[in-house]
Amino acid sequence: MNQSDISYIRQRASWISLTVGISLLFLKFGAYVMTDSTAVLSDALESIINVVAASFAVFSVWQSSRPPDERYPYGYGKIEFFSSGFEGALIFVAAIGILVTAIPQLFAPKVLHQLDIGLILLIFGGVANYLLGLYLIRTGHQVHSDTLIADGYHVRTDVVTSAGVVVGLILVRITGWAVLDPAIACLVALNILFTGWRLVGSSIANLMDRAEPTFLELLTQALTRMRMPGWIAPHRLRSWRSGALRYIDFHLVLPRFWDLTQAHSVSITIEHGLADVLDEELQIIIHMDPCSSIHCHVCDLPDCTLREAAFEQDIAWSQIEFISGPPPPLQEELWEQHLGTVQK
Repeated sequence: MNQSDISYIRQRASWISLTVGISLLFLKFGAYVMTDSTAVLSDALESIINVVAASFAVFSVWQSSRPPDERYPYGYGKIEFFSSGFEGALIFVAAIGILVTAIPQLFAPKVLHQLDIGLILLIFGGVANYLLGLYLIRTGHQVHSDTLIADGYHVRTDVVTSAGVVVGLILVRITGWAVLDPAIACLVALNILFTGWRLVGSSIANLMDRAEPTFLELLTQALTRMRMPGWIAPHRLRSWRSGALRYIDFHLVLPRFWDLTQAHSVSITIEHGLADVLDEELQIIIHMDPCSSIHCHVCDLPDCTLREAAFEQDIAWSQIEFISGPPPPLQEELWEQHLGTVQK
């Protein structure tokens, strides 16, 4: 998919989320008016958060699709991480509101009304939210949107909330114990507090460009498969995301007598190879380092006129090699120690 298709899919999903969220908000408050249930009210309060979060998601998805400009040369993609963090913070607010409402009623429970109609409405809303959550998470992974993924997980949490409320109301109807209603509401609040914590933590990690070991391993394997003679020692591999765009940069040691055209050819080969393997929009920067004499025994380039030592063996590329290998000729002593350790 090109960037235009990705932007369209993102915006469509965010608008669907907002539309469904508003519809379910009215449905759940209708169920609350009918039943006067604190547990139903807790579910309805979370739906308010869903609508506010979906509204912010619409804005952030639109904003993240804007191209880079003079003010933001790396684009607007990281606003999606703010969106998921904002959604997590809103979930905290909803949980506190539920607890403030429910705890007093543990000691003075209310009589509930029209439970049958309320249960039907909540079950319908739960099924709709379940399907919406699946759609948002699947679409978010498809187009690499943290906003849609966060929105999907939030909606899925709302499904758990609705299911808990439904079970609670059924128990109240069977046993007549009205105290179960605020007790279920408190359990709902604790459950969504956990979800909010997870979303805020994920947002902070992405804004701080936390390393993704799984992706780095996939990247290392892809580069190892396309490795060619003369590609000696990679290091300082880094990757981060801004919206749908994935940034990758690393250093690569090449024979020092290769000219600019040969070095550029290596860069193009790697960029095209990674584009074929990784189903993402990529921005790749490769810094080329010239080799030195310490690389001769690990360089398999044939017919090298500058070789000062015989080739002994390749150094297997690994994630550790990619991330921490020091760039020669700086730190040559550390590099020699590293090669010696690997060979042992």
